[in-house]
Amino acid sequence: MRQATLLAISGLPCGVIAEESERLAEPAGAAPEKPWLITPTVSSNPKLGAEVGVLAAYLKQLDAHSTPSMTGLSATYSDTDSSTLALFSQLYWGGDGHRLALLAATAEVNNEYDDFLGSGQSAETRDSVHTVGFRYLTRLSAGGWFAGAQAVSTNYVIGADGALNGLLNQIGLSGFDAIGIGLVLEHDATNHQRDPSSGHRFTLHNFAYRESLGGESSFDVGYAQMNWYTTSRALTSTRAPQAAVIGVQIKGRLTNDAPLSGYSSVSLPGYTVGNYLATRYSHVLVDGRIPLSGGFGVVAFAGVGCLYGHDIAQRSLSCGDAVYPSAGFGLSYMLKKEASIVIRLELAKGKNDNEALYLRFGHSF
Repeated sequence: MRQATLLAISGLPCGVIAEESERLAEPAGAAPEKPWLITPTVSSNPKLGAEVGVLAAYLKQLDAHSTPSMTGLSATYSDTDSSTLALFSQLYWGGDGHRLALLAATAEVNNEYDDFLGSGQSAETRDSVHTVGFRYLTRLSAGGWFAGAQAVSTNYVIGADGALNGLLNQIGLSGFDAIGIGLVLEHDATNHQRDPSSGHRFTLHNFAYRESLGGESSFDVGYAQMNWYTTSRALTSTRAPQAAVIGVQIKGRLTNDAPLSGYSSVSLPGYTVGNYLATRYSHVLVDGRIPLSGGFGVVAFAGVGCLYGHDIAQRSLSCGDAVYPSAGFGLSYMLKKEASIVIRLELAKGKNDNEALYLRFGHSF
């Protein structure tokens, strides 16, 4: 459940990658004068409680035509005694033709569910996650095609008290120890790595978890994601230094022979990863980014996701059976303009009691 959150820090498996050859004839921008980045992070939702943290990173441009690389540390702690610690790197070199993401993370998470797995019952669980992984991409052609490989090793344990613990073990929702490798194919026509305003990025990738690699189970996970960006002058303030941006994300995840803990989960803002599970998941998310003055901006977003395939009781689901809307708004601030690093304060609302407050690093996609 927490695995996807940790992997997102470095872009595994939902990585955000790159600029096109049309831009490579000009420098990507001077390296940051102050290479250190330190920012607080905050979130609050009914499942994890109030969470505070810090992200500290070092920025360095490896060559004149590449996006500034970043290596850092992220740590959080919540009032439910949950904690996460992650070391990560996003490295770009060769005119952004080579891209490497690295992650090592650990988490102890106490979840408080008001509607556990859609049962209508409240529950508390303790999740322990330890993950290491990487993704490497190299440019295949000037047309924006990239290919590469990725790997991840995850030890994920779910614990609970009393009868709930027995139920989790009975239905197979007690976590997994898995090692997976996969391939990545991507077409990237965006105009910026971290703050795109035009173009698209289409990514197909997979993880093949195998016992022969040292894990305790064999199963497959596949992903497809399209991010599309455009500017809107109609939403742009006359005082704004640049045009407003509208981003659209279409995302899907499917599994084959996965343990229940490896099932797909709702990943829209406002929902806790792992609260709703099925073999397959898709969503559409629209994100509006309206700059104001002084580095500040307004953000607003709305989306809808659905689970389908089979749920944890092995009942057949169609997309219309399990629909999850999401909407929200907030403020953004350009923390480091030269590296296009943004922080966002957002309030998100899903259906029923699903809601959350975030102060987070970077755009959602």
